[in-house]
Amino acid sequence: MLILGANGHAVEILQCLSAEQREKVVFFDDVSPAETFGDIIKRYLVLRSFEDALAYLSSTDKNFALGLGNPYLRSRLATKFRACGGNLTSIVADTSVVDAPRKHLARGLNIMHHTLVAPGAILGEGVLVNAGASIHHDVKVGDYCEISPGARLLGRCQLGRYCQIGSSAVVLPDVIVGEGAVVGAGAVVTKNVVAGEIVIGIPARSIMK
Repeated sequence: MLILGANGHAVEILQCLSAEQREKVVFFDDVSPAETFGDIIKRYLVLRSFEDALAYLSSTDKNFALGLGNPYLRSRLATKFRACGGNLTSIVADTSVVDAPRKHLARGLNIMHHTLVAPGAILGEGVLVNAGASIHHDVKVGDYCEISPGARLLGRCQLGRYCQIGSSAVVLPDVIVGEGAVVGAGAVVTKNVVAGEIVIGIPARSIMK
C-alpha cells in the first residue's frame, strides 16, 4: 500500500495497520525535506516523485491511503491519484468502534485509534476521524472533513465538506456547520455556522470581521 505523506499523520496511519500490512507499506512525499521524516518513516521506502509513485501503483499495488491532515490537500491528492488508476482505501484502527452501516461509509476514510462512529452516522469520502473523537447517532459528515482528537459531534448535527473541527471541540445536536468552516479547539458550537466561518470559544462565536 502507498501512503500519501511521510510526516506526523502518516506515522499515526502506520500505527493503525497490522504487522503484516506494515511490511508492505511505501510512502510518497515529493514536498517535505527528507530530514523532517521521523525515524519510523526512515525505515521505509519514501518515493520522492509523482512519476515514481505512479510506477509503484501500476506495477506493485494500486491501493493508496491518505496520510496527511489538511482537507484540501487530501482532496487534491486523492483526485490526482484516482485519476491515474489508484484505488483510494480506508484505514480503520482495530481499537475504533464503527457501528454505522458500511453503505454509510465512503472510501478513503482515516478512522484512528479509540474513535466512535455510532449507528446512523454518515461519513463522506476522505473524512479523517482522529484519535479519541466520537461521531454520534445520525450525524452527517461531508467529504474531506478533519475531525481532530477528542472532538465530539453530537446527534443529528451536520458538517459540510472540508470542515475542520478542532481538538476537544463539541458540536451540539442538530447544529449545521457549513462547508469549509473551522471550529477552534475546545469550542462548543451551539448554533449553526455559515460556510467558511471560523468560530472559537464557549459558546462558539465568529472571529471573522
